[in-house]
This record gives sequence, structure tokens and C-alpha cells, in this order.
Amino acid sequence: MQTFLNLNSFDTEILYSLENDTVIQSLEKKVKYLIIYGPNKSGKTTIAKKFSINNNIDLTNCVPDELNFNKETYLDLNTLPGQDENFFHFLQYFVTNNIPLTIFTSENSIDKLNDEVYLPDVVSRLKQFTLCNIDNPSKDLLFKLINKHLSFKSITVPEEIIIEVMNYIERTYLSAFEAANTINHLLYENNHNINLSLIRKHYERL
Repeated sequence: MQTFLNLNSFDTEILYSLENDTVIQSLEKKVKYLIIYGPNKSGKTTIAKKFSINNNIDLTNCVPDELNFNKETYLDLNTLPGQDENFFHFLQYFVTNNIPLTIFTSENSIDKLNDEVYLPDVVSRLKQFTLCNIDNPSKDLLFKLINKHLSFKSITVPEEIIIEVMNYIERTYLSAFEAANTINHLLYENNHNINLSLIRKHYERL
């Protein structure tokens, strides 16, 4: 499950953070043509699902051959098919018919937004969209993310354990997810006992 956090919220279903504040604001303002992109595990799909349900917006995970959309739509696709003519026709359909479209995708898809990777017509259409990204997590958010991923596994550990793990990982959403899995693994391998020394030995062996 992907999560994004509000450092001041106890909402267990969906939580907000400064890192995705611009994204949330853009969705709430209903920017007509919007591309939301961010790192792996940053919560893009969670945002897409939540906002589509709350606002009765169609959500699709593919580019269909038949285009019969008649209202605002979300496309949640980690890798955009930049060389696919169908994708161009998909984009053109929404622009021509003046139908709002929001695309949720990866940083990679946006970093490669050029004529060498995408069809020129696709690039032209995508440049009509407003770009909005989810930032990498701050130190505080990284802590909250690890703690949240652990809570999904019904695991509680002392804060010092999470802080120690943070000394060895990158400040990314994926690292937070993997760190929770590491803590879970170490607990399992050590009869549910974990300490700072165990954390250090594990990461120093890597």
C-alpha cells in the first residue's frame, strides 16, 4: 500500500505532507490538463484512487483503443507509451473535446519527455499539460513513512531503531518502504528482538 503523510494528521486512510501539497492543491483546483509525477512509492496511485472516488472521476490504468470518455478522467500509468500512436490519439481526444485529463506517472517518464523518446506529436500534446511533482521526503517524513509501513505490518519498534536505520538509507520513498521490510526481516530472524547493534551489523555487511 502506498502512503503519503501529513505530519499533523492521524488519518489512517490517507495522509498529506508538504512534499505533495502542490499536487493536492492542483487536484482540488481541478487544473484541466495536469501531469502528476513522483518517485516510486510516493503515493501517486493512492492519490489517484482517493480523488477519483471522492469526485466521481473515471480512473483508467491503460490507454484503450476505443475512446468513449465523456467526463474528467485520470490515467494512472507508471510508464507513458511515448512511441504509441494510440497514446497520441488518446491525448488528442481529450484536448479536442475539452475534457479534463490528469496523468499520474513516474519521474522517468517526465525526465525523458523529448522527441528522441516520444513521438513529436505526443510531446507537443503533453507540453499543454501542467507539470506537478511529489518531492522526495524530508528527514521527518522519512521517519513517519518507515513508521507507517511498519504499522501496516502491525509492528512497533522504539524510535531509536528507526532513527538508526535512517543513518544507512537514502532519503527516498522506496528506501522507507525497504527499511520497514528490513526491520521486519531482522525481527523475524532474531526472535522478535532488535537493537541498535543488530541494525548496524546488518547495514555494515551490505
